[in-house]
Amino acid sequence: MREDRRTALLFPGQGAHALAMLDGLRDCPSFDERHACIVERLQVDPLRQPDAAELINTNLVSSLYTVLTSSLSLDLLRAQGTRPAALAGYSVGQWTALYAAGVVSFEQLVDIVHTRALLMDDCFAGRRGAMLAVIGLSLPAVEQVCQELQADGWFLAVSNHNCVGQYSLSGELAAVERAIPRLAALQPKKIQRLPVAGAWHCALLDEAERRFLAFLEGLPLGRPSLPVCDNVSGGFLPEDDQGMRRQLARQVAAPVQWEACMQTLLRAGCNEFIETGFGKVLTSFGFFINRKVLHRSFHDQGSSG
Repeated sequence: MREDRRTALLFPGQGAHALAMLDGLRDCPSFDERHACIVERLQVDPLRQPDAAELINTNLVSSLYTVLTSSLSLDLLRAQGTRPAALAGYSVGQWTALYAAGVVSFEQLVDIVHTRALLMDDCFAGRRGAMLAVIGLSLPAVEQVCQELQADGWFLAVSNHNCVGQYSLSGELAAVERAIPRLAALQPKKIQRLPVAGAWHCALLDEAERRFLAFLEGLPLGRPSLPVCDNVSGGFLPEDDQGMRRQLARQVAAPVQWEACMQTLLRAGCNEFIETGFGKVLTSFGFFINRKVLHRSFHDQGSSG
């Protein structure tokens, strides 16, 4: 390893989840204990259910299995000698980053992610939300479509700033369906519905943000041992306890500023980025943000170590 290498670990969020996400990780020393923690919290083992393929697409199960997969991947990277200089996580992955920084234990991580998912789901009781990935259009063009729909009474907003020309939109299902032909008329490279259970990271979750902050205020949180990026501001999370809690709650309803997070890590001198978990979504974003540094996926190299 080069002496000048400064590594940032990137923890994925939902969207890359699949039943195969735990393949190769079940022999990890901590798998049984951590999986049992999730099963105890859910009061059911999703992997043993006949409808496991459907359960993995629910917000509650996919978020818990996403952080489980990333935590086990982190163990294997640490066993290889990887010592990061900074951490970042995408959406629920930000909580895995906080776990990696020693802010919460794994048991706390499960409790927090479980509560977060339930509060998010509560915001869509009686209504359907959806998300849409748009690739190959400018931000002003995408925002114009959202504004036109809002003017007609349909809520839709940019919820994820992934990299230049790659955005996600969140809103009511009817708004997303109306947006597709309008966006298609602008000839993007790709439009794709995302396999998520709600309209995450938008104003439709304001009530979840309020309730999540009240929940977090009752929890003991440690101080991060490493800098952790903040999805809301794109900078690092505040060092003061209350400021950090406010940003962590705000993240539920605020757009994910992923490109800004990556730029913050680059300015901090990071020149190697390892996507720590299942999939290669963050790695692909990284190539579009800065090709002069090293981007790699733990999933690519295999989980055998």
